[in-house]
Formats: sequence, C-alpha cells, structure tokens
Amino acid sequence: MKKYILFLFYILAMNVHCQDISFALDSIHKSPGTDHDKLEIYYELLDSYKEQKNYTQLGYDAHLLAKWILREKDRPLAIKIVKMAYEAREKADPPDPELLKRSYYNYANYNKYSGNITEALEYFKKVIEVSKTDYLKGRANAIIGECYESLDDLYKSIEYQLKAFEYFKKNKKEKYIISNHISIAITYTKIRNEIGTKKAVQHLLIADSIIKNGKKPNALKLYYIYNNLANLYQKGSGIIDVEKGFDYYTKALEIINNEKVMSEMQFIHYNIGISYIGIDSILSRQHLNQALLHTTKDDAYLANIYTGFGYNAKQNKEFLEAQEYFRKSFSLFFNTKIPDIYWLPKTEHMSVLEDKAYFLELLKRKMHTWILMGKRDRNLEYYQQAIHTAYTCNDLIDYLLKENISQESKLFWRSLASEIYIIALDACHASNNIKDAFYFMEKSKVLLLMQDVSKTKINIPDSVLGREYFLKNKIINLHNELINTKENKKDSISSLLLDRKTKLQAYKDSLTSYYPEYFTSTELPTIISLEDVTLPNNEIVIQYSMAERVYGVAPETYGMLLSNDKKKLFKIDSLKKFEKNIYKLRQQLNKPFNTSKEIEEYKKLSNIVYKSLFPKEIRSYIKNKKVTIIADHILNYFPFEALITDVEKNTYLIEETEINYEYSLSFKEQNNSLTRKTSKDFLGIAPVEFPDKLVSLSKSLKEISEANSYYDGELLSLEKATKENFKKEVNNYKIVHLATHADASDSLNPWIAFRDKKLYHLELNTLKNNADLVVLSACNTSLGEVRRGEGVLSLARGFFKSGAKSVIPSLWSTNDKATATITSDFYKHLSEGQTKSAALRTAKLNYLHNNTDAEASPHYWASLVLIGDSGTLLPQSNNLLFLWIGLGLVLVLIILYILFLRKKKK
Repeated sequence: MKKYILFLFYILAMNVHCQDISFALDSIHKSPGTDHDKLEIYYELLDSYKEQKNYTQLGYDAHLLAKWILREKDRPLAIKIVKMAYEAREKADPPDPELLKRSYYNYANYNKYSGNITEALEYFKKVIEVSKTDYLKGRANAIIGECYESLDDLYKSIEYQLKAFEYFKKNKKEKYIISNHISIAITYTKIRNEIGTKKAVQHLLIADSIIKNGKKPNALKLYYIYNNLANLYQKGSGIIDVEKGFDYYTKALEIINNEKVMSEMQFIHYNIGISYIGIDSILSRQHLNQALLHTTKDDAYLANIYTGFGYNAKQNKEFLEAQEYFRKSFSLFFNTKIPDIYWLPKTEHMSVLEDKAYFLELLKRKMHTWILMGKRDRNLEYYQQAIHTAYTCNDLIDYLLKENISQESKLFWRSLASEIYIIALDACHASNNIKDAFYFMEKSKVLLLMQDVSKTKINIPDSVLGREYFLKNKIINLHNELINTKENKKDSISSLLLDRKTKLQAYKDSLTSYYPEYFTSTELPTIISLEDVTLPNNEIVIQYSMAERVYGVAPETYGMLLSNDKKKLFKIDSLKKFEKNIYKLRQQLNKPFNTSKEIEEYKKLSNIVYKSLFPKEIRSYIKNKKVTIIADHILNYFPFEALITDVEKNTYLIEETEINYEYSLSFKEQNNSLTRKTSKDFLGIAPVEFPDKLVSLSKSLKEISEANSYYDGELLSLEKATKENFKKEVNNYKIVHLATHADASDSLNPWIAFRDKKLYHLELNTLKNNADLVVLSACNTSLGEVRRGEGVLSLARGFFKSGAKSVIPSLWSTNDKATATITSDFYKHLSEGQTKSAALRTAKLNYLHNNTDAEASPHYWASLVLIGDSGTLLPQSNNLLFLWIGLGLVLVLIILYILFLRKKKK
C-alpha cells in the first residue's frame, strides 16, 4: 500500500507545475496521521524535486513543511527543512527574492528561539539584503536588536532597533513603531546610566503619545509603558522622582486589574515591592508576597522575587536572612541545589545566565552585605567572603569581555566593573588586605587601557564594525541638522553652521581613517602581582581608585602607597566635599593669579587637597623621593606637583618631590616590553599659523628649534607642518614634539591642529609610532572627557595606544612663551643625562624660581606632566661621543699597561 501511495505522489509531482505548494504535498498533509509520521513520504517527494532540479517547487514545499513540523514542536527538524527551502530558492532559476527572504526569515527565527543566536543574526541580515519590503526590513532590524541584547551587546542592539524605525515609519506600521519604542527603552534601561535612562524615558513617552492619539488605545502596551516609566523614575540615574514613579505604578496596576492580566501581576508587584525598599519595609514585603502568590514554583521569575526579599532584608540589617534569600536566588538561576550562603558560581556557570547585568547586580549586593556583616560583627571572615564574591564578579566581567561584543558594550561592562572593584576595596581596607586591593586597583585601570592596546592590528569583517555604522548615522543626523538650520534660522546661522560643518567633517574624516583595534586573541591582559613590584630605595608608587556612583552615591576613594619597605592602603573621606575641591582647584589653575587674594585662596585650597590625597601617615615617605602617581577619574585633571605642602612657607610639592605619572604598573610593564626601532632622534612640528580661525603660535617655531639644537632631526614648520607629512614621518623618530593647538576635551572627537587640517583622536589608532617620547605642548592634550568604563579620554592615551613609551601632554591651554622656556630647559637637561622626570622637574623649578608674582603662577609652569617611562634619553650624537670616549679610555689603559710591563722587565 505504501509503495502505491509513493508511486501516486511521484506521478503528481512529475506533472505539477510551479504553483504555490504542490497538490502532492497538500495530499500527503491531508492524509491520516501526523506530519512526523509521514516524514519518509515527504522526503521522497522533496528528493524527487531535487532529481528534477525543480528548485522552485522544492522551495515552496520545504518552506511549508517546515512550518507544519514546527507546529508539532520539533524546532530542530523545522530548522533542517527550512534550510532545505532557502537553499533551493537560492538555486531557483529565476530566483525570487521575495520567496527567498521568507525562508531566510523563518530559518533565522527558528534558530533564534533555539538559542542559535549567531546563526540567527547572519540570516536576519540576509533578509535585509534581499528584501524590498520596508516592513520586513524593519522587523528584521528589530529582531536583530533583540538578538544582540540576548548576547549582552546592548549598544549593538540599540543600533539595529534605531534602524528599524526608518523602515516602520516608511511603511506606517504604527503598532510596530510602538513596540519598537518600548523595546528600545528596555534596552536603554539596562545600560544603567543617566544617558540611557533619559533615552528610555524619551522612547516610552513617544510610544505613550502614539497610543493615546490612536483610534483604539492598546491597554496592555500602555501597561508596559507605565510600568517601565515607573521603574525608571524610581531607580533611574539622573531622573529619580519617587512620587511620579508611584503614580505610574498606580496607573499600570489599574490597567492590569481592569484587563485581568494575571500573568503580569508578579512583575508589577515585584517592581512596587523593590521601590518601597528604604521607604516602607512592610509595604515592600507585602508587594513582594503578592508577587510570590502569582508565581508558580517552576517560574524562572521566582529567582528575581527572592532577590527582592534579599534586598529588603539587607536594608533592614537582617543580613543572614538576606544571604539566605540570595542563596535561593542562586539555586533558581542555575537550576541546582545550592548548599549554603557561601556558595559562588564558577566561570562555567556563566553561559546559562540570561540577564548577566541583573545577576552582576545581585552579586554586588551580596558582596556589600558581607561587608556590612563584617563591620557589624568585626569579623574578618565576612570581609574575605566579600572579596571572594568580588573575584566571582571579576570572572563574570572577564567572561563578557572575551565575547565578540561592540566597543560601547565593553565600556558598559567596564563601568559596572569599576563599581565592583571600589566595593571590593572597602572590604580590603577594612581587613588590611593589601594583596587583593592591589589586584582590584590594577585590574580596574588595565581594563580601561590595555584592552585597547595591541601589538598587531588585524582585519575584521564589516559585520562587527559597529562604530562604522554609528559614525555614518551621525553624518546623516548632522546633515539633517544643517538642512533644518538653513530652513529655519536663515538670519542667524553662520556660527552654528560652521560648528555643524566642522563636526560633520570630523565624522567623515573618522570614517575614512578609523579602524578599531581588535586582539588577535580573546585573552585578557595580564595583571602584575604585588610580589612582582620591586622599587629602588628612593622611589615610591601611590595609586588611587575612584568610581562615579555605587548605589546612587559617591563611594570612598582609596589610595595605596608602595615602596620597597612599606605597603599601605588608605581611604579618602568626605568624598563629596573632596570632589568639589578638585573641580574648584582645577578652575583656579586655568588662569594665572592676579591678586594676593587669589594666591591665598589657591594656597589654602591646594593644601586641603594635598592633605586629602596624602594622609599624615604617608607624607614622610614621599619627601625627597621620586614618586610615581597612578591617578584615577577626576584626579587626572590636575598636576600633583602644583599642590601646596606648607601654606606658611608657600612650598609646592614639586620642591620636595620628583613626580611622574603612569596609567598602571601592569601597563607600564607591557608598554616597556614593546620593541621600538627608530633611525632618527627628533621630529618637531610647528604649524605657527592655522585654519579655522585658531590663533597663531609665534613662539612655537623657536620652541622646536631650541629642542633641535640638543637633538638632531627634522623640523616640519609652517607650510611643511601638514597632517599628511606628520603621518608619514611620525614612525621614524625617537622624540616627537608637537608645538600646536589641540583639544582633548572636545566631546565630539579630540583633535590636534596642523597647518592644513586637524588630526582626530580616532585616527591615532591607524598610526604607528616608535617614539620613546611624545611631547604635546598644546592645549588640553591630557584633559579629556571622563566616561564611565573608559577613564579619561585624552590625546595622550591615543599616543600610547599607537606605540609611545612616554608622553608629556598639557593639562590646560598654555602660554607659548612659558612653554617654550620650560621645554627648552627640559631638553637641555635631558640631553645631559638627567631622566625625563628629573629634567622636567628641573625645568619647572628653574622657571618657578626665576619668576615672581603672577609669572610664577602654576598656571604657567605646571601644565606639562610626564606620563609613562621616566628613564634617560640621550641624543645619538652623545651616545657616539661617549662610545668614542670609552674606546679612547680603553686604548689609553692598554698603552699604559704595556708601558708598565716594559718598565717592569727592565
């Protein structure tokens, strides 16, 4: 009978013409039994199409069969069959893009729900390539966004969700526009910073407006909007408004009560319960219990609810109870029995976590709970548990940073890492654990710099160059700004238009020259151990760690002193006041002193900052020593040597101590290990005159000429000081000196000015330099923007990324006459054999002691600082001279010895 049925279907298949699905397929489907039961017959039919090379019909039938198999809940088999469909449609003659995109779409979607995200991404992108339908392109972009979110690549997710709007708006698909606004708001929320929070609110309010203006408002979508807005106003960075948050919760709860949407009850009550923590503990527990009532024991959301109970108990100082709730959460997160509150997941557990940011937050709370227990009970074991938890957080962050995610998403995870490490330092300080404190301090800085520094650059497919799309998008947006400006403000557009055009050109330049650096390996950089730190008797290292906000407040700042016989971890208290003092001090350094009152104000404030940064117990260690400062966050904004150590004597720190700066000791070791080969000593660049209405720097040519008198080389001045000439020559010189305009604080794209055009920060990644020293005697070359997870962005860091061993940048706009005096003196002493840091200190002290009143202001002499290697740097001519002198001395000794032997024989 079976053979008869197969024969009948063969006849039908042979006589079928390319219609939608074949009569044969339809007949098999309608025959008794499940589609799984009839698979052998289906495969015989599909094989017959292959033999006939009837790829069009094969595509039709396989595509529909995959749908039927999916209904019977066999997704792996559905994936296999729909793959057969798209492969057939790729071979069809003529090919039909509209049919092909459907099979690509289904194949991608089936893989997405099977957890094969990488495969899904590839084929959703193929949908966009072949589709001519705006709606489907929009859906594909939106789902690609969902995929990247599941891979914890939040910025890549946002990139594609924004792209989806373009297609939905063209097709006027209002319901998808609303859903996309809600979806992208949730993604922005997960970024957990002020910009992300405000963007999330913006998208939710737009969705709310569209729904209310529609004919039939969708109640459930309004609920999602109100629930998420409530969460943001309760906990979001920069916009907290508790009363407004509870108003939105009330609206959301009213909607789901009216609609009787029981499936959402657990979520809304959990959110309200979390929001009442710290406000009303009893109400918090009531809502968490309501959430629990609407959750089954098999529900994955139960882990979140137990976490909420843990947060509530922690707030009430019921610490053991909190740890017990965290244990229950762990059991559910990892679907395993957790034996006790001390258990922590291993690296191999990380892959099963869906919301890794949420779990990292849970670990952070658990760690902080251990610290609070330690402080209450004065129990060192609890501090050790906090440190163990910090290392687990560290493992999770490492796991994420090894993934192929966008640079922006890596910055997000680094920002969370900085919070973890600063909490860990609290436990280390309380337990006097220097070894682990050193690791956390180093790791936080290494993540900011060393992951961006690579010995080799490799080509990466366009699919992972997320920055390229970002820049293109910026060009489009700025172009639209230009158009709107011309249309709407014709009477007063000149200055604004110039600014926009400058920005637009910056992005275009960045696009043509910027290629992000990726490692050839996913291995994270090595952290130097405390045991490996060896220092001469006269050298001290002081390292600082800061973080922006933890639990919505500024945490303590920690410092560590290292010498050959002393290791001490200390804490800087009253941080809010300390931060204000730093910003005020930085403002005072921006200009010279004009009155005695200004001098006295600076002396007083500077001494307060000095005493905060160098507590009494460490001051005696730094006097008359060479001190390496490893700053952090806003501590990068000012030169430590300009601090006043004694108000009565008006003594600056530079007068007592030789200072240089490093990014981290691990980076120092890595950077010094790089091989640098140069054929020439000195390259000086001084355009003198500039485009874009930048003022002339009349002393800059003298500045590089005097340096050239100590170090032979080439001067690119006036018309020769072009951007292209610099890029062509920079790789060949041991010293590169740029006497020009620059601005690292430009939030668009930091730049260095040349005679013809600007070189932007992003372009430094495409350059290779072998410089032992780069001098940036220009404006604001080290004072960059502080970004969460990325430290201070500056042109100095850009030169380190491109290969420099040490950099002398400027912290503020300098007086070119004073700078020329100091740099000339610096090169004189450097060429005579002083180290870089000693030569710079000598030059600054000479200037300070040779000037009085306003001319002696630190504004004039303190701007230039040395970052990186502080060793000697003799001119090659001096090296040859010393070589000949040495050979001459050897020859003289040989002659004297021969004469002595002859005399002895006589």
